[in-house]
Amino acid sequence: MKIAVIGSGMAGLATARILKDAGHQITIFEALPGRGMDSYSLAYEGGNIDSPLRVMNPMLWKNTLSLATHLGIKTFPVRTYMSCSWLFEEKIETWLTTSRTRIGNFPIINNRKGIKQYGWRLVKGMLQLKTAIKQFFKSDTQDITLAEFMALNQIEEVFWHGAVMPVLYTICTCDEKSIGEWPAKPLLVFLRQLTDGDALLRLQGGTPAFVDKLVGDIELRSGVAISKVEEQGEQIFVENAKGESELFDRVVIATPTNKIDQFLNNEQFADDLALLKQFKFVDGELVIHTDPVVMPVNRKDWCVLSYMMDRKFTKQHFTVWLNSIEPSLVGKSPVFQTWKPVVDIDPKKIISTVKLTRAVVDSKTLMLSQELQIRHKQPNRKVFYCGSWSCEGLPILESAVTSAMHIGEVFNAPLPFVGLKPTVEVAPELGY
Repeated sequence: MKIAVIGSGMAGLATARILKDAGHQITIFEALPGRGMDSYSLAYEGGNIDSPLRVMNPMLWKNTLSLATHLGIKTFPVRTYMSCSWLFEEKIETWLTTSRTRIGNFPIINNRKGIKQYGWRLVKGMLQLKTAIKQFFKSDTQDITLAEFMALNQIEEVFWHGAVMPVLYTICTCDEKSIGEWPAKPLLVFLRQLTDGDALLRLQGGTPAFVDKLVGDIELRSGVAISKVEEQGEQIFVENAKGESELFDRVVIATPTNKIDQFLNNEQFADDLALLKQFKFVDGELVIHTDPVVMPVNRKDWCVLSYMMDRKFTKQHFTVWLNSIEPSLVGKSPVFQTWKPVVDIDPKKIISTVKLTRAVVDSKTLMLSQELQIRHKQPNRKVFYCGSWSCEGLPILESAVTSAMHIGEVFNAPLPFVGLKPTVEVAPELGY
């Protein structure tokens, strides 16, 4: 069939690749110039900056890494050390730095202050969390929120709010209130896997290399937004803002649902829009810059991930030190990505500011997603929807690929990549 895919984020590209390989004629439409998935990636001092930078646990990003492997992309292991610092005092105090053991990849505290002041509290919190997670998965009530899980289990505050929640902010890219409303189960699966010591992987060539393989021989029309999608007889009429139009047999819409009513025929698709509008989204700001104000005062305490917070855990942000995890930036000037910074970054040192949108996940989301999958199987359906928002939501990239697989199943498309193990090569020299 002749199929239009609207949106070239991860969900749209994976859907396009799956359907193209199944023999369909695919055209991808993207409002932004270039490809949506890597539209914010950029060059820096001869190196490459992924925005946002992505590292993946092979269990939690199983489908994403399998798809990359199927497309011939290799990976290398990375060690995600972290530091935690108190903010808004006379001087920034780094109270914790960690590394990981070479055998087993288990997290360890490697600074004397962290061991002396907080070591026992962190160990206590880790044991409490492991026990609580174990009890949770044995219980009959697994439909609670993370906030309810926290209320049931009084886990050591410094460990939970100082070390665990910042990691969730990193993965979920949303605030504490939003995370508290998430279903606890996917977050606890994530934390269980993370504490079990699996190494993280990075794609060789980063996101642009993945996008190159996904797009491949598929036609991509970018730089103009879609303005109209409507049924015309047995086909779907698609028109862009320039007035250029075409008829398709099927259309897959892979954009956030809060933008769909701008082009989807409101009368023909009233029932779909009523469902889709129930998905909620939040925006956040990722700042790419060269200002070390977001890092520990002492260079020896710099880690891949730097978390900064006040002692009441009411204000916090996290920073990725890109040189320590991207081979093409080794030896270059230090460059950072900071999510929703709570300190002032020198405007002259800002390289780029990116607004990221992600779905709010709560107790209602799973029901909405299940209803969407039921609708996709209706006879004679011609318009379908996918995106990270249409699955459980963690991790975002994995949910996007999973949503594309759901579309592939509706079209009876083969999924030959499922179950493939990542091809892992020796890690390059990085700037730890």
